[in-house]
Amino acid sequence: MKQFFTIIIGGLLAIVAGIGVSYGAAYGWRFARAHVPAFEGISLASVAASISSPIDGTSISGSKRTIRYTASEEEDLINAAAQALPFAADNRVTATSYIMKNLTLGDVTIEHDADRLLPVASLTKLATAVIAREFIDPDERVTISREIMATYGNTAYFKVGETFKASDLMYPLLMVSSNDAAEALAQDYGREKFIKAMNDWAQSIGAYRTYFADPSGLSPDNVSSANDLTLIIDWIRKNDPGIIDMTALKTKTVRAHTWVNPTHFLSWSYYIGGKNGYTTEANRTSVALFTLGKNKNVYTIIVLGSGNRDADVIKLLAKVRE
Repeated sequence: MKQFFTIIIGGLLAIVAGIGVSYGAAYGWRFARAHVPAFEGISLASVAASISSPIDGTSISGSKRTIRYTASEEEDLINAAAQALPFAADNRVTATSYIMKNLTLGDVTIEHDADRLLPVASLTKLATAVIAREFIDPDERVTISREIMATYGNTAYFKVGETFKASDLMYPLLMVSSNDAAEALAQDYGREKFIKAMNDWAQSIGAYRTYFADPSGLSPDNVSSANDLTLIIDWIRKNDPGIIDMTALKTKTVRAHTWVNPTHFLSWSYYIGGKNGYTTEANRTSVALFTLGKNKNVYTIIVLGSGNRDADVIKLLAKVRE
């Protein structure tokens, strides 16, 4: 029993602490204490010290957990996390559009307005990664110019004049959602040609309602639907899984740069990978992959226009019954 509570606490601390930033640390802590008795005696300050929460997402620090859960323990952990959310009494998913699909079996678990076209923000970078890996030599040297640095946001902390192999730029692109890296790859290939290739690829896999206006996702004209994004992430999973692997890395160092992945779910044993996004127009967006149940089926969860991305994902995860 003690080990079981330890497992639950490990998962919940990462989720509750991150979500608590948005809803108020004090409120979230009071709620967690009320619903999870095992939280008694744990210092909120010690939890908060290991968590940071940037605007585009989510974060977690610390050493990687090596605990492997059984199928029943995984379901218990998901349910406990859902119940410990600051607004657990409200089961409403905040996302404007969402879908949860078992990709292994092809079954939709739950969906809402899944064909609605909405801005996708940095989910765009999944397509950017596909095109960069297909058309740019991984050893090609890409220089970070002033024009590239003028792109909004510098989450990769590049400097003008630095050069990187194209393959190295994939890490800040997918791990810290670097808009600069997206522009660097697109401009190296030829920006207009690169964006056209992104759209051609989306059409070729059946994501007919998807459109990209830039390689980063800053433009509100980058739109897709939850159903289209299901096709996109499933194609990547089957045809270029290295992209998914990079989204699941905790850290990556290239020379003087160390990029730290801010995704909350990295320490969950059944999280495969995914991508988050945020712009004012898109609100919070997410594509995530999980292996769930005794058969380890692969599920995707896509949320668009979410007011609380992580809470929405947890609530959808709690609906899985196998």
